[in-house]
Amino acid sequence: MKVRHAFLDVYRGLIVLLMIEGHAVREFLLPSLQTSGGFRIHEFIHGVTGPGFLFGAGITFGISIQHRWAEYLSLTPTLFRRIRRIMLLILLGYALHLPFLSLQKTLSASTREQWLSLYDVDVLQCIGFTLLIAHLLMFVVRQERWFPATLLLAMLGVLFATPFVWETDLTHLPVAVSMALQGALGSVYPLFPYSAFLFAGAFASYEFMKFAQIGREDVFVKRLALAGLFLIVSGTVLLAATKGSELGAEFWNGDPIMVLIKLGSLFVLLSGAWLFEKNLRSLWDSAPMRWIVLIGVESLFVYVLHLVLLYGSVINADVHFSTLWKGRLDWTSALAMSVVFTGILALSAWAWNKVKIGHPELSRLIMLWMVIVFGYEFLTRAY
Repeated sequence: MKVRHAFLDVYRGLIVLLMIEGHAVREFLLPSLQTSGGFRIHEFIHGVTGPGFLFGAGITFGISIQHRWAEYLSLTPTLFRRIRRIMLLILLGYALHLPFLSLQKTLSASTREQWLSLYDVDVLQCIGFTLLIAHLLMFVVRQERWFPATLLLAMLGVLFATPFVWETDLTHLPVAVSMALQGALGSVYPLFPYSAFLFAGAFASYEFMKFAQIGREDVFVKRLALAGLFLIVSGTVLLAATKGSELGAEFWNGDPIMVLIKLGSLFVLLSGAWLFEKNLRSLWDSAPMRWIVLIGVESLFVYVLHLVLLYGSVINADVHFSTLWKGRLDWTSALAMSVVFTGILALSAWAWNKVKIGHPELSRLIMLWMVIVFGYEFLTRAY
């Protein structure tokens, strides 16, 4: 029987809330205030949100395959449903970057910058591509007892190969492929180094389930927290010693040291979510916690909706939050607007969750209708 681990929803909810605040403040804050030390600290903290999604996706993947290893290892309906969901995730990621709601216009009128934006690999595509690779590794390894070690080796391989991949000239490859591999042309979450976070999450899920089977989750969580603190402290010391004043800028590139610091932060956050669930039950049923869990449960819905409402898309290119307040607010106003924006997203997640639970068939019909309408418009619209 499939067991839902509530602390994972808390973890995802916190990551989503941090992401919304970071994106909203960055979008609304006056440009003159985005050169301050306070903003650099803000960006440093929010650099963990994308990796947090990948790490969480890895944990979910790891738990899922441990329950259905045999089904995922053969050409079963379960595997095909899984691959279909992964492909839809990748297509959704690219659809959010479309320059026009018309295939003909996209092919004939897109500028180089628009093509680069379309090919930009964001969190959704990175999750999707890495999950496909992970499933391929399952078919290669075959034996589940070797799979955790395979995941660990994949994580370390990506981590240490990243500097070499980023320094390699990949112009001989199709642009879409090179942007999926490295960030030289602007991809925010290329596979090197960000797939390492998903592999790390999948490996951590195996360790967690191993301890959970003997009722010693607390031992695993304490070790995870200590490992996280070690990575944060040692990584920060090493980075400060080797990079000095470049610390803020280095947070965004593929430096393996920064990957370890981010990974350590996620270890601590996940451990904190578990400890909160187990030791603070009196607060678990409070209204704030229920909202955090709800946002965690509907994290994909909130992620997509926040991109559409904040930055716009081909269906609302001229009507979104950025058209009203982009670069116009001070710190107080930007933070206040991020709270309002979060409230809108939370209420939307609550409504969608009610439909999914109360009317599951209706929710599936709504999603199917949206896919069909969007696909029809995109394929048939002349210009």
